[in-house]
Order: sequence, then structure tokens, then C-alpha cells
Amino acid sequence: MRILQLNLNHCETAQDLLCDTISRLRIDVAILCEQYKNLAPPNTWLADADGQAAIWVQGGIPVQERPARVHPYFSWARIGGIFFFSVYAPPRLSGIEFSALLANITEEARGKRPLVIAGDFNAWSTEWGCRATRPRAPILLDSLALLDAVLLNTGVVPTFNGRQGSSVVDLTFVSESLAPRVLS
Repeated sequence: MRILQLNLNHCETAQDLLCDTISRLRIDVAILCEQYKNLAPPNTWLADADGQAAIWVQGGIPVQERPARVHPYFSWARIGGIFFFSVYAPPRLSGIEFSALLANITEEARGKRPLVIAGDFNAWSTEWGCRATRPRAPILLDSLALLDAVLLNTGVVPTFNGRQGSSVVDLTFVSESLAPRVLS
């Protein structure tokens, strides 16, 4: 299965390029954050309640399971036997709100394996290439440790470049059983 994770930064052009990229690279599942707009049909485009995180299923792979109700800041689906979570944790969330979001995600993910949790967590840590560690990072790591999820990000290549500088805040975690199967 070919998977792509991307933060679209609410950019229409980026979303248009995504459509071409998915077709050209034969992507099966796209894990997206900050999309420009939600696309149709709803059975292949699974978005959170705020339109900030989505999973886009391509290539005819059926969605085997999805949540009974839509959540704010994250979406999930079981596709090809793998549970995918797309997360967008806006920087405006307080520490308590961020902790509550992660508690909701871990509660929803409990017992679901194999597992991919990816998105823009707006969490900085030297462990994944940031210059400093901020309070969100230990909260994130402690929460995902409950799910036996490991971080796939390697090196110090920024996942965001903008006028404010660059950072590594778009992260991908997988259950330990999936880690050896990831090629890049």
C-alpha cells in the first residue's frame, strides 16, 4: 500500500497539485492536514469535524471501518486492515486542550492494530529534529507510548518551511509491528 502524508496549509494550489501527485505516484491513502477544502465523495474523503484533518482513499481500496461520529481535530478509518489516523492539533490549543485531544485519540485507537497516526501536532522536540523541546512534546510521546507507537521521522529535515522559519512538526507514528514494513 502506498501512503502519503501532507500538510496543505489551506492552499488551493497545493491541493490541486495533490490530486496530480496521487495519480502520478499511485497513492492509495493520503493522510492530510489543513486541507483547502473537503472533497467528495464522502466514502473516500474522511474529514474531521473542523475540516482540518482528512484521509483520502484512492485506488479502489474499500474503507472497512470508520467512526460512528466525527471528531474535532482528527479523523480515522480502517483501510486494507490498517487503522489510519489523521491529526491536526492547532497551535492555539492550550496544554489542557492538547492533552484532551490526545486522550480522545488514544481512547479511539485503543485496541486498533496495526496503526498509523500522522499529522501536524505543532509539537517541537529535539528528538525529531527541532532546536528545542516545548511542553507539547512530552505530552505527545507519553500519550502515544500507551499505544506502543514509534516515530518514523528521521533526520532533521524540516516538515514546514515558511516566513516564520522552519520546523519539524508534521510527524508519523506507527505501531511497532508496522515499522519494519515501511520503506520510506
